[in-house]
Amino acid sequence: MLADVKPAHPATRYRVAAAAGAPVTAGLSPVSEVRDHLRQGAEVLAAEARLDEGGAKRMRISCPGGWIDAASLEPAAPRPRLTLDFDTFAERHLTVAAGDAYGLDFPFTLDMVREFGAEFLTRAFRAAGTISPDNAVTAIVELKPLGIRGASENAFLTVAYAKDEPGLKCELFVKVPPADTHHKYGLLFMSMSEVDFYRFSREVPLPVPVPRYYFGDYSSHTANSLLITERIPLGIAPIEPAYRKGFDQHVPQVRDHYRVLARSIARLACAHKAGALGHEVERTFPFAHAARDFNPIPDVEGQIDRLIDFVGRIAPHLFVEGASDPAFLQRWKDDLLFGYEYKDAVIAYLHRQADYTALCHPNLNIDNAWFWRDEAGELHAGLFDWGGAGQMSIAQALSGMLMMPDPDMHLSLVDDVMATFIDEYARGTGIALDPAELRLQYKASLFSTAMCTILAIVVNILPNIPEEQCKTMADRFDERLQDSGLVACIIWIDNMLREWLEEFTPGDAWRRIVAHG
Repeated sequence: MLADVKPAHPATRYRVAAAAGAPVTAGLSPVSEVRDHLRQGAEVLAAEARLDEGGAKRMRISCPGGWIDAASLEPAAPRPRLTLDFDTFAERHLTVAAGDAYGLDFPFTLDMVREFGAEFLTRAFRAAGTISPDNAVTAIVELKPLGIRGASENAFLTVAYAKDEPGLKCELFVKVPPADTHHKYGLLFMSMSEVDFYRFSREVPLPVPVPRYYFGDYSSHTANSLLITERIPLGIAPIEPAYRKGFDQHVPQVRDHYRVLARSIARLACAHKAGALGHEVERTFPFAHAARDFNPIPDVEGQIDRLIDFVGRIAPHLFVEGASDPAFLQRWKDDLLFGYEYKDAVIAYLHRQADYTALCHPNLNIDNAWFWRDEAGELHAGLFDWGGAGQMSIAQALSGMLMMPDPDMHLSLVDDVMATFIDEYARGTGIALDPAELRLQYKASLFSTAMCTILAIVVNILPNIPEEQCKTMADRFDERLQDSGLVACIIWIDNMLREWLEEFTPGDAWRRIVAHG
């Protein structure tokens, strides 16, 4: 047990060692209101350690929020991460294998879903508790691939059942890994966390709407996955149409939409901190396992030079004024090389303070939600696409959300989202985040949520816009750019440039963090 807790390092994992478990109190004093009682073996995350008025050592924990007797705790070993090297993955990923959760062999391509048919869906839905043991899927009526490029292949699935059950729907949505081997490997564990989150949503009441889970599984042997949920009727009143990132000009009252997304992230974080999601969050979503990280980028300096050439020579008219200045671009390059070199130190800093971490949606762009207004006109949102969900830096979650809004409103929207989140989080947890600290962390998170992808992927697809054609475009609203599908890339880069044109830049944030250890 913790014989001598030092005032210490926050965001350290412990387990309850006391055989009788341990009460969690609202205040530092052991005689303050008891909020919860943790069983022996429960895993917790430390936020701070202090002595109470009697000199006893107490630990404030992140979830359920409150104070616990430090003597009842012992250090917990880090949760092992699932790993699969590329060669092993390449050997296995086309193999059918049993899923980790239900032990069923499952399909992992859309063609295989059709081949496995109604008989598999019957077994799968029964195993997941979606249908009763005496019900069955009698037919796949339709399987319609959507053909949308992204982190998965998706289809609309329509089925028929032997009998109706309350809430049971025929119109479903199915998600499988992408076909490209390298793309699939790069997204190896995002699908695992998404399947885990949807299964989790069946077990605990969430403070945000998510599509109803029908079946999902993941094979740690092959890294294949399958997810089936209800289909959200986008565009059918009262639900608004589907929105695309990079096209905020088509979203009415777009600021309202970002505010409701910020409140949604905050409400999930608050429920986590309050213990409203149960005591198994740390086991299901281990601390910091959802941190936004990235693999080494081959020839990173060459990639930066290609990006700078595009911004400064090929298409300066597509970006914010001042971004093509050679002195600015040189400072940008220096910052990007510095951020790449010290990315591990920065990501570690983002997860050092437990109050600035929570269970989050990591990529809540406007296209990963559905929206509707109630009779009073208040806007609401439901959230989908939970790949990579888990405990992570709140700043990373917010910067993941703010990648591609309209550049002309980007900086003011960052202010708006930060204020909205801080207010909602304080109201739900009693934790008052320091706005300056959250802004520092937001700026620092931009390499791991944006620049790494821009340098590793986006730079390589920019040549799809022919240089001579690019030079004839007046601005980002040119139809040729809009129709190319690359407008979101241009917007993403422009928003990053605007972050660097501010008085306090992401480069300043990285250097401050590295200098202070």
